[in-house]
Parts: sequence; structure tokens; C-alpha cells
Amino acid sequence: MKVRIVERYNSDSDTVKQYVLKKVDGLSRYFDQIVSIDAILEVERGRHKVELVGHLVNRKIVKAEAQTGDMYASVDQAIDKLQRQLVRYKEQLRVERKGGKPEATPPRSDSEAIKIVRMETYFRKPMSPEEAALQLEASGRDFLVFFNAEDDSPAVIFRRGNGEYGLILPRR
Repeated sequence: MKVRIVERYNSDSDTVKQYVLKKVDGLSRYFDQIVSIDAILEVERGRHKVELVGHLVNRKIVKAEAQTGDMYASVDQAIDKLQRQLVRYKEQLRVERKGGKPEATPPRSDSEAIKIVRMETYFRKPMSPEEAALQLEASGRDFLVFFNAEDDSPAVIFRRGNGEYGLILPRR
């Protein structure tokens, strides 16, 4: 694992760098597929800030940040946060490998209700299909439900893949 430490403050001592290296090396115990870790150490107005960015396999990135009055305490807090994220990610990988594909939803019985996750209210102003197309263009959505001005029946206008519009009129 490669470790890159950037100090954004004036420091003559290497003890903080050695402390960060020692703590970061301990992370491989929790997740062994860490490619590299970037550690950014800053001091701003008496606050010691540590930001850790871990680059894992499969281009996964984990980040942790801590800010306290002491650089060593900040390093410890950031390492703890990163460790929890690594354990969580390792558990996700274990579950994915064990389970394979996610389970398909079982067929619903008649007694189970269908869950509606979103509902929108449309105004009952009758429009011509041309007005509805302009309204659809202004809204930025893919379709619009409206009442046709000719016969006051509901209709749906939608944007097709080639840029044209489609119109659905129900039959009785």
C-alpha cells in the first residue's frame, strides 16, 4: 500500500509523519485490498485537521476527516472513521459474494397492497396537444398528463427518443 502524506503547515519534525504511517499500516488488518492512502494534514487557526482518502480496489474511494485541537487526536479520529468505513465495505463485499444476485421479489398475493412511492397532482385545465407539448417542454419531464380541450378526456403526451412527441388518447 502506498501512503502519501501532505503537510499544509510548517513542521520541522517527522514524528507526526511516522505516527500517521504507523496508524495507516494498521488499516490493512481490517481490509487488505487498499491500493493507496492520501493523508492531508493542516493547521488552521489552532485547529488541527486531518483528511484521509483511501483508494481501494475496483476504484472505490473512502474518505475520513477529523478536526481537533491536537494533531495526534485528529489522526486517531480520522483513522477510526476510515476503519469503520473499511469494515462496512468489506461486509458489503462479503454479502454480495455470498448472495450473488439480489433476490427477486416474491409474487404478491391479493391481500398485499402495492406501495406507491410518489404522487403528483396535475391541474385540470383543458389544453390542446400543442399547448401540452409546450408545457412538457417547459417542465423538462418525459411525459405530461392533461385533459384534451376538444372532448375533455384525459390524454398523455410524451417525448420520444428521436425528439418528436407522442400522444396517447384513451378509447371508450
